[in-house]
Amino acid sequence: MTRSLIKGSGKYAAAVRAKRAGLLEISGLAAYDEHGHEVFPGDLMDQTRYVLTELMQPILEEAGGGLDTVCRLSVFTTNIRQWPTVWAEVQPIIGTPPAVTVVEIPSLVGKIAMVELEITASTNGNRSERQEVRAVTQGAVPVVRKSIAGRDWDLHAAAFQLGEGDLIFLSGLGPTDGDGNTVGVGDPGAQTRQIISSMSAILREAGGSLDDVVRVRVFATDMKNRAAINAERMKAFKEPRAVSTFVQVSGLEEPDWLVAIEATAFIPKLDH
Repeated sequence: MTRSLIKGSGKYAAAVRAKRAGLLEISGLAAYDEHGHEVFPGDLMDQTRYVLTELMQPILEEAGGGLDTVCRLSVFTTNIRQWPTVWAEVQPIIGTPPAVTVVEIPSLVGKIAMVELEITASTNGNRSERQEVRAVTQGAVPVVRKSIAGRDWDLHAAAFQLGEGDLIFLSGLGPTDGDGNTVGVGDPGAQTRQIISSMSAILREAGGSLDDVVRVRVFATDMKNRAAINAERMKAFKEPRAVSTFVQVSGLEEPDWLVAIEATAFIPKLDH
């Protein structure tokens, strides 16, 4: 048993207990085919089903799990009113409902995307087709199945599977200096650099570095700034880069913030 559900009174689990070793973090994914083209315009149901079965499920299987090992499902959608109907159709694919968060946002990456899904799962660590001999117990291992390995994973990994070590959860960071003043007003690239600099300092204090980051969530006030934000991420983070979700929000903590970034790092426990 890799997970145990704490049932609530609603349609989702109230909480899920999972072991850290074998924990799998999957990037936020939208409905793009192998050529990078968006699919199923205007159809939230088919976009959701495609992400779950054609993208998420192969990654889960590669890590020794399946959709029934999902602990947490985060749903970012541009049409929350349709979600109850969609959930009624896709829930049998997942099985017993995990912990679920559903949020409506004004825009996603791309022109027709209506949903982006992000998953945390508890797997047994028995990867099926990978050739690497590095054990999951030695740290955070990038996971991608051969069937989707040809897609563009330059900006972020498809998934990371965790072994023994410490998880470091960073608050959502804004572009502020040590005195709390906003840095780079009007410049999304400069703001991103400041956030990453703050993130690096926090991780050094925790005994880690940017290389230990396994998940980021980027909250931007305008998708037009995505290129500038991602350019700074590409410079700062080495491959394989952390799994990632990028969403547009209607506002951030301070009115002159263009971006905020939340991160999770994994510092492995190494045998000496």
